[in-house]
Formats: sequence, structure tokens, C-alpha cells
Amino acid sequence: MEITYRSVGGVTLLDLTGRLTVSPGEVEVAPLRTAIGELMTAGCVDVAINLAGLTHLDARGLGELVVAMKTLRLRGGRLALVAPAPRVAKMLAVTGLDAVFERCDTEAELRGGALRPSSNSSRRAQVDVTAYA
Repeated sequence: MEITYRSVGGVTLLDLTGRLTVSPGEVEVAPLRTAIGELMTAGCVDVAINLAGLTHLDARGLGELVVAMKTLRLRGGRLALVAPAPRVAKMLAVTGLDAVFERCDTEAELRGGALRPSSNSSRRAQVDVTAYA
């Protein structure tokens, strides 16, 4: 999986391309974990992940997204998902994670201010995510 970083209105946007799935040595999920750690070290805790470039996402990939969200929340930040493909949106709905993640259907929606930095936010989901981690 490849990740590129951009800043969009005070939120760091990660564009994911490739696969976010279980694999030997977790080589496909490790880049996301590393990126989240680097962002937190740099003080960036408000993150959006653009899922439009993912070719595959499985339950392990969903679990990694939940871990990223939980990690950012512990630092006072948040995680939103941007442009999930219909298959990904269905996986989120079936697992109940659509009620946990903030979501923008398009990057234009994110650019329009749909996701504000956490210091100005009262939209944080009030769902206990420990059951998903």
C-alpha cells in the first residue's frame, strides 16, 4: 500500500492506494500504522483517510482503521473516512462501523469544511470503539 499526505483545511488527508488487507508480516497494514505514528509525533491528530484508491479492504484493514481512530482519539484528535467505495461503505454498514467513523462522501465535501479540526468540534461520535479494537 502507498500513502501520500496532504493538508486540507487544518486536517491531514492521507490518500491510500493499493491493498489494506491481512498479509504475512502485516506488510500491507504497517504503512498506515507508521503514518499515523509519524503524524502524531508531528502534532497532527486530525486526520482524514481517502479510501478511493484502495483496491482491496478486508476485516483486518477495517480493524487497522479502528485502531488508528482510537489512537488519534487518545491524543485528542479524530479520524474521518473520505470517499469509501460502495463495497467499503457496505462493509462499514454491516459491521456497524458507519456509526463510529465520521465520513465525507467526496474530497470536495472535506474541502468545504465538513470536517473541522477537533479543537472546534462537537461532532465526535459517542460510540465505544473498544469492542472493535
